[in-house]
Amino acid sequence: MGFLLLLSLTAAAILTIHFVISHLRRAAKAKSFGCQPTPLFRPWDILGVQNFNIEMNGMKTNRFSYAFVDRKKEMSAKVGRECKTFRIKYPPGETWFYTFDPKNLQAVLATQFQDFQQPTAKVGALEPLLGLGIFSANGRRWEHSRTLLRPQFMREQIADLGLFETHVRALFDALPGVVEPGDWTPTFNIQPLLERFTMDIATEFLFGESVHSQKDNSTDTSTLFSKKEMMQFVEAFVNAQKTTAKSLIFGDLFWLTHNRKFKEQCKVVHDFVDTYVQRRLRDSGSDKKSGTTKYVVLDAIVADVKDAQELRSQLLNILLAGSDTISGTLGFLLATLAQHPLTFEKLRNIIIDAFGPFDRPKEITLSGLKNCSYLQWCLNEVLRVNPSVPVNFREAVRDTTLPVGGGSDGKSPVFIPKGYFVAWELWTMHSDPELWGPDADRFMPERWEGRKLGFNYLPFNAGPRICIGQQFALAEIAYFTVRFLQKFDSIDGSAFPTGRLPCDWRIVDKVAGGVNIKLHSTNK
Repeated sequence: MGFLLLLSLTAAAILTIHFVISHLRRAAKAKSFGCQPTPLFRPWDILGVQNFNIEMNGMKTNRFSYAFVDRKKEMSAKVGRECKTFRIKYPPGETWFYTFDPKNLQAVLATQFQDFQQPTAKVGALEPLLGLGIFSANGRRWEHSRTLLRPQFMREQIADLGLFETHVRALFDALPGVVEPGDWTPTFNIQPLLERFTMDIATEFLFGESVHSQKDNSTDTSTLFSKKEMMQFVEAFVNAQKTTAKSLIFGDLFWLTHNRKFKEQCKVVHDFVDTYVQRRLRDSGSDKKSGTTKYVVLDAIVADVKDAQELRSQLLNILLAGSDTISGTLGFLLATLAQHPLTFEKLRNIIIDAFGPFDRPKEITLSGLKNCSYLQWCLNEVLRVNPSVPVNFREAVRDTTLPVGGGSDGKSPVFIPKGYFVAWELWTMHSDPELWGPDADRFMPERWEGRKLGFNYLPFNAGPRICIGQQFALAEIAYFTVRFLQKFDSIDGSAFPTGRLPCDWRIVDKVAGGVNIKLHSTNK
């Protein structure tokens, strides 16, 4: 008994000495960098239990972004100034740095990019489903993925908008009831249709073959899979994403959520993609392609990659970003236009003038979509108010700094020790009155007239890890918006509350409760 007590006291003493030495070393290094301390959120919450509960409650009530905004307000009131950077505790007492300052995010994402990486636990949580690719890797693996995939999203690859038209028509055909000119649809949740729409486009762009999830029955006998098998893939991919999102909350214990069902879902997803990969690898010797003249990502990258598992990982990383984020943004766009009928009317009039009516459209081109200023303002504003991936964080790979946030005035550098995390939430920054004006929490497309993009607006990230599919996503969203407003001249969203829409956070934000709308088909 005495020996165990002595052993315990010795261990406690060693840990105390280690803590003191580490603290003194960090303090000395911070001083050498000219850093000053940054405020700590609720210092009495030593283990971070209160903070954890704040975030869990935010997710349960669909007000996750407000959990960040409210803590920023609380810290600002505490220090007597606008506080955009502060420390916070997470269980079991880890210190994180929260920042909503564009100068600091520019450092993390761009100017000091080499000092930060995707957290190890985040990579571990994503890898079972996605493998190691552009979103789920660091270092050389990430650099390789980006070099491989970036050329696939150049302008010439996304200029063929016919890919979008096929699936827009399929979505309209899948609307509930028979919608004759001048009729209203019943009230329905369009979000599931948007998810199928973006999945159909993404799979055709990546594999050369769409899963046609919007159609009840596929009559195409040339496909590798039956309709049932395709839908099993879609269902498994969606459900595995949900488990992956949940696992991120568990940090280093992410593996606790990776149960047998999750592993089975991952296998269904992997087997589906592997079938396309193996077919293409078999054909690569004879230089056969997917049997189509359209652009297919798999055909393009197979020349540089022969490893089947790596090909699967590259495709799945893009599939996640190319389907879920776009469908979420489209849902917020339609819900927001339903809340703002004057904006809907103004945008529709501009679209009809520029692109013609639904059945007699003028040519819709990529340059035409980009040059339609008010359309682009509306898209920018939706992504400002409802960024599809609002929460992000990085891990310091060496002792480093943030440019501002320290000291009594918040203007001194902040010391970030190696292994510590820097996190941010976009709506908190996107709704900052100092950056966006006193009406920052309102949806107002006109604010974009003459405004240039900067590090105060990051829906697609920035720096070396900026989203390579940004232009593809914006083209898909813009094309859908044009065709949608050509076909429907009114949208009823009376079920939506006024103000900011409630958000269901699952890695990608979506409208909580669904996008429940009623549509009026134009007589023209």
